Amino acid sequence: MSWRFVGANFDQMHQNRNLEWVRDHPDAELVGVCDERPETSTGSLEGAVADLDVPESAVFSDLDDCLEATDPDVVLGCPRNAEHAAFVERVVGYDIDALAVEKPMAHTLADCDRMLDAVDDELFVINWPSTWDPLMHTLRRLVAEGTVGDVREVQYYGGNAGAPPAESWFYDADDGGSMLDYLGYGATFSTWFRGGELPERVTAERFVPEDLAVDVQSSTVCRYEAGLSTLQTNWRLLSHPWEAEPQPATGYEIAGSDGAISTRERGTPIRVTTAERPEGYAVEPDDLPDRDGDLVSYLVHCLETGADPEGPSDPAFCREAHRIVETARRSADAGEGLPLVD
Repeated sequence: MSWRFVGANFDQMHQNRNLEWVRDHPDAELVGVCDERPETSTGSLEGAVADLDVPESAVFSDLDDCLEATDPDVVLGCPRNAEHAAFVERVVGYDIDALAVEKPMAHTLADCDRMLDAVDDELFVINWPSTWDPLMHTLRRLVAEGTVGDVREVQYYGGNAGAPPAESWFYDADDGGSMLDYLGYGATFSTWFRGGELPERVTAERFVPEDLAVDVQSSTVCRYEAGLSTLQTNWRLLSHPWEAEPQPATGYEIAGSDGAISTRERGTPIRVTTAERPEGYAVEPDDLPDRDGDLVSYLVHCLETGADPEGPSDPAFCREAHRIVETARRSADAGEGLPLVD
């Protein structure tokens, strides 16, 4: 069976890669693309049309016109953060089988709940690009196997050289900032590594320059029963990590009762130290099954097997992890640590 895909909006630059995955999958067909606000999008509808040979009849500037004309099975959505809930509510009004929304799940916890309430029988997936990185699955396996014992601390450092372009929606107070852009990664994947464990309390600070409406740096401390974890975001690195690894290096450090794991050493995909091997050793990332290779392969797998989304792809899981982001934002606003919000 060939599944009919639509790429809806290009606010997130990841949409272009998503549509390349549609092109490359033997059981997927791109039947339409739409961008309602190309003037502030960080992706490129024009680039997708040229690269993927999309016919003019399949290009739209209105989402409803696109969905009515193309009758898709699957919608890949990349709206701006503050519009995720409204986007989902709009799309599920059509006869679709599945939809995916780009990270973060939503702007607020209330919007996460709106999205979960709106979806009925449709397959619903959150797309974190890191989910398709073998390194992340290998980290999860190493922790689950007890390689470092009980997890006591996760350190996350994520960021880039600034959200391009400077006039994009990423710099609007209701949508952007480094905290909303990157804290979701640290919160979601550290919660995954910890088997779903959430902190009791969150304390956060963020730095907003005088000439901007959003933060360019944030630090979040999560208090768990067994210790503290730190999640940091930065838009002021000297390079984008997908182009050249910056300093400080981005990635994760996981410290446990019997060892530690690091993904932040250049030239070594994963570095492990244990009580038995204090000198440390390297672990190459696992080969992943085809279903975990990219967003489109995962969606097709779930559609054809009836499998439910898991881990960072599962909206219910992402909603729980977003409690950390929500509490961090409120903590930064209040200037004090707060119990994890419900």
